[in-house]
Amino acid sequence: MSKKVSLGAAAAMSLVAAAITVSLTYTFAMGRFNEKVADVNERQAMYTKLSEIDQKVRQDYIGKIGETELNDGIAAGYMAGLGDSGAKYLSAEKYKNYLSSTSKKAVGVGIRTIQDADGNMEVIEVLPNSPASKAGLQKGDVILSLDGKEVIRLSYGEAVNKLDGTVGTTVKLGLLRKTTADGKTTTNKMDVTVTRAEYQRVTVSSSVINGNVGYIAISEFQSSTKDQFVSAINTLTEKKVAGLVIDLRNNSGGSEEVMASVLDEFLPAVSLVSYADRNGKITVEYSSKSGEINLPISVVVGSSTYGAAEIFAADIKDYKKGKLIGEKTAGHGTKEDMIPLSDGSAIQLSVGNYTRIDGKTFNGVGVDVDMAIEMTQEQKDLLLRRSLTTLEDPQIQAAVTALVTQGADVQQIPGTDSGNLEEGASSAASGVASSSAAASK
Repeated sequence: MSKKVSLGAAAAMSLVAAAITVSLTYTFAMGRFNEKVADVNERQAMYTKLSEIDQKVRQDYIGKIGETELNDGIAAGYMAGLGDSGAKYLSAEKYKNYLSSTSKKAVGVGIRTIQDADGNMEVIEVLPNSPASKAGLQKGDVILSLDGKEVIRLSYGEAVNKLDGTVGTTVKLGLLRKTTADGKTTTNKMDVTVTRAEYQRVTVSSSVINGNVGYIAISEFQSSTKDQFVSAINTLTEKKVAGLVIDLRNNSGGSEEVMASVLDEFLPAVSLVSYADRNGKITVEYSSKSGEINLPISVVVGSSTYGAAEIFAADIKDYKKGKLIGEKTAGHGTKEDMIPLSDGSAIQLSVGNYTRIDGKTFNGVGVDVDMAIEMTQEQKDLLLRRSLTTLEDPQIQAAVTALVTQGADVQQIPGTDSGNLEEGASSAASGVASSSAAASK
């Protein structure tokens, strides 16, 4: 037997429901309002403190205030206060240099260095046809000073930046050079003045190893990388290599867009680069077109495989295109946007975490390998200085073995007597993968 609800009861129930809705809406609105108020109060406190400091300084400071330098310092301090290594402030001049550094040609000296045990700069590569090459710098030279300022008195990053500059300007390098003659090694100090100029940024090198395996090392992903990579692939394809070893160890990352254009050569039509923003929304930033290199692939990575190179490695693994060999990657997977400001300066800000195809991020955890191969400290040091041959490199040889397991008909299989392991000398572009500590200026 159905019961009828009286008009008065229905009206009462409607009023109760409306009251609950209003209450919940009010509670939510008050919560948001309180958050906004707290945010406004905190920002007002920041402005008040900064104003107080500015007032005291302008009232009592005996030195001269440079307004541009002061504003740059305040902006840099704000970004540093975020506690995020990816958050940076670039002055108008530094932002201009940043824009030029992403072009195919760079301006500077044209060397790659690492910080040695004494805190000085050891030259591990002199780029071909660079100002440094024309001035006579050599691999193994140790830079002790720049324009009279000792490297050990500067931060390493500051010393590297001093190699930059505008075309036509000079920098005097105080060098320590070891020479060997008649079995005796002598150490000499000398000064070399280098005139900064444009030079070709080299990020890709290639050769044939183990008889018929293509080897490609990529040091970073810059605007010239794709052209150099295509040149390397074409050369290796003409030689009918049985498989490819891609070396991303010590790859400092670089442009995700350029990385995606290289990765597109290996994968079918799939999503290549995706990121999750602060609200968890996932955006596909780059995708690949159909068509792919049909060869077995091994990718060699390590703890200094960084940023864009980690996305490359993760996609190769996740789409089951090849095997990862070596050690877990660095775990730097934040999307960092460079945002120009009205006065010509810019800020670099972390705006998302890059995700793998399962939606999970590798930021802070790295990308695991399929075959873990450790290196001795001596081997790592030789690799860092570009003095470790592929035959002496256990990770490269393990990568070749992984090609065999993928069906590659390798002529000279590691650990066998399948002939003399002579390396090919075909190089599409000079320059081997640089470390995250290495610099090209």
